[in-house]
Amino acid sequence: MAASPETIDGAPKDVTLSAAQLRRLQDRKEWAAFWQIRKIEAEGKIADTFQYYAHRLVDWPATWVRENIVEPLHDRKKLLYYHRKLNRVPTIDECGVNDRTCFFEANEQYRLDKLVDSYILQILKERADRCMNYHNPYFKPCVPIIEDMEESELNFFIKYGELGSEADVRDVYMKQKHRLIWERRHPEIMAERERAYIEHKEKLAKGDFDYSFWKKGMFFQDKKNYEPPYEFFLSKSTLEADKPLSKDWDYYKKVAQDPEFDKEQGKTSAYKIF
Repeated sequence: MAASPETIDGAPKDVTLSAAQLRRLQDRKEWAAFWQIRKIEAEGKIADTFQYYAHRLVDWPATWVRENIVEPLHDRKKLLYYHRKLNRVPTIDECGVNDRTCFFEANEQYRLDKLVDSYILQILKERADRCMNYHNPYFKPCVPIIEDMEESELNFFIKYGELGSEADVRDVYMKQKHRLIWERRHPEIMAERERAYIEHKEKLAKGDFDYSFWKKGMFFQDKKNYEPPYEFFLSKSTLEADKPLSKDWDYYKKVAQDPEFDKEQGKTSAYKIF
C-alpha cells in the first residue's frame, strides 16, 4: 500500500513511496539522531570520544552496504507474497431455516473470521506491549498504539465476548440481535456513551490522553469485568469464557445519576501512567 512521503523529512515531495520505504526513511532519521546524541555526550571525554569513533568506524561500512546495495536490490527484486483469499459465503441471516449446508458454511466462515480477528488483536497488543516496554516510563509516544488496541479489543468483545468457546454463528447472530434491542430500549445510555466517546476523541486530538476512559479502577483492569480485581493481567483477551459484561445493566445510569455510586472505580483512574 502506497503512502504519502510528506510525513517523513528528507523524502521527495513528488514521489510516492511504499510503507516499507517510509519506514526505512524513518529508521534512518532515528539512527542519525542517535549518533548525534552519542557525539554530543562524548564531547570533552577522551575515552567516550574514542569509543564513539570506534563504533562509527564499525557501523559506517555496514550502513553504506545496507543503504546502497541491499535495499535497492530489495526494491527491484521483491519476493512474491501470496495471501489466500477465500470466497465469502452467505451469512447466517441469509440462510434458510432448514438449510443445513448454508448453516455449516456460515459457521465455518464465522470461525475463520474470529480466528483472523483474534490474531489482529494479538498483534495490536504485542505492539502496545513493545512500545510501552521500550519507552518506559514515558508512554506518550505509545498513545496512538494504545488507542488502536483498546478500540479493537472493545469491538472484538462486542462481537465475540460472553459467548464462550462452544458458541457458533447462531449464538453470535442472537447476541447481535439482543444488543440492538437493548440499545433501542436504553437510548439515554447510548447517548451518554456517544457523548463520552466524542469527548475522549476531542481530548485526544488536543494531546490529552486519559487511560481511565478505557481502563477503570486499577491499572490495566479490564473495564468489561466489573468485579473485584482478584487477578492482575496486562490486558485480557476476550477470546473464550468471558465473564458477564456487567452485573447491573443500569450501571452507567447509576454512575451518571449518583455521584456516590462506585466511587472506588469511578470515572478517573487512581493510577495514571502519564
